[in-house]
Amino acid sequence: MTRLPSPRCSSRAFDARLTAIVALLFGTHCGARTALELDAVVDTSTQVKPKCTPGGGVCIVSQGACEAPTSVAAACDEASGTWSCPSGTRPYARAPAATAACLPFRHAQGIDGIGAWGVAGLARIPIDDHRCLWLLNQVTLSGGKRASNVALEPDQEAPFGACPEESLIPPTPIVSLEGGDDATILVAINGAYRLRGVTRVLYRLFRVDSNAAFGLSELGSGLAHYDPQRQQIVVPNPAKPLPWGLDLDLGDASIASAEGVFGFAWGCTARESWDAGCFLARLDVNDSIQLFSGGDWITGNDPTRATTVFSSGTWVSSVVRSAGALRHVYISAFGSHLLTQSAAKETGPWTDSAQLAVCRLPSNDANAFCAGPIVHPEISDPTRPRELAISYQVGTQGASTGSLDDYWPRLVWVEAP
Repeated sequence: MTRLPSPRCSSRAFDARLTAIVALLFGTHCGARTALELDAVVDTSTQVKPKCTPGGGVCIVSQGACEAPTSVAAACDEASGTWSCPSGTRPYARAPAATAACLPFRHAQGIDGIGAWGVAGLARIPIDDHRCLWLLNQVTLSGGKRASNVALEPDQEAPFGACPEESLIPPTPIVSLEGGDDATILVAINGAYRLRGVTRVLYRLFRVDSNAAFGLSELGSGLAHYDPQRQQIVVPNPAKPLPWGLDLDLGDASIASAEGVFGFAWGCTARESWDAGCFLARLDVNDSIQLFSGGDWITGNDPTRATTVFSSGTWVSSVVRSAGALRHVYISAFGSHLLTQSAAKETGPWTDSAQLAVCRLPSNDANAFCAGPIVHPEISDPTRPRELAISYQVGTQGASTGSLDDYWPRLVWVEAP
């Protein structure tokens, strides 16, 4: 039997075709590398880099104090094939939907109780360092001591939709009255806005009066400033003349202009009616006031020349920017529903929308009502542009059930129409 010759380099004459076949089969030829050596050589010029899988996620950008966060897309690192959030942002997170009522600060250290509805809601106070405080008008501190205008701070980086049951700071009274405290004077903080780095706070003064309805007589309203050195809202002495009277009574709602030039404030009067008509004022960086009057702005604070732009419930409501429009959220006096109106600009016209939600009231108190709605853009979900986070308070015109939780403030998330 004829053996196939071993493949080697030689000058002997072989059939050229047979030599090529043998060389192909055994992978040997003069000067050739072994197959193992060939496998060790990698051509990096055509190597494919890792790629990120689709769906990199959303990252959250925090804005100024008490302002709504925004979102950006996560960035792809093609070298590693991983997604990450840009510097200064955080990954988006949403809490699971809860079935129980959200009771803000229910487990905050230092707080034993929050008073039922009185004359103020959970006002938002924007301060330095992009912080947003929530102000509670009447609270019971641990140990049973009562305190007024106490600040707490929710975690604005918590997952969206999570109930802020804790506070980042201990309960801190932050309102000072010029001339010293006066036990006969109640200060109600209605809301605040920032212009040129200064926090301007709308307030009302009440005097304790056993002969008045609900035990209080309103003295008037005004504008105070937050002092970052003292970390206090300094309210002018009640002995001084108030900047506007009860016939204007600014403070139900307020918002800074989109350009940061003016603050807008609404004052709702004729409170003996079911809902009150509301005037609109704008205040510049010097706190000088103009009133809206039939398509024009007039200098001064004479409400007889002002135009009613919308109506509202008792003492407190909210105006915020949402989904490209302005939205007014309010509750009719002694009502049980969150209501809303919308407009393209502060001066209106304002259009009524369908009700937002039914208030969650104690089932064993037929006289319970809700009031004092405050919208909280600072915890709004930017992936749900029509969703509003709204706190409101609960009161009763009858006898209390005796349960602290029945009249604890609520926080709800609702989709605006």
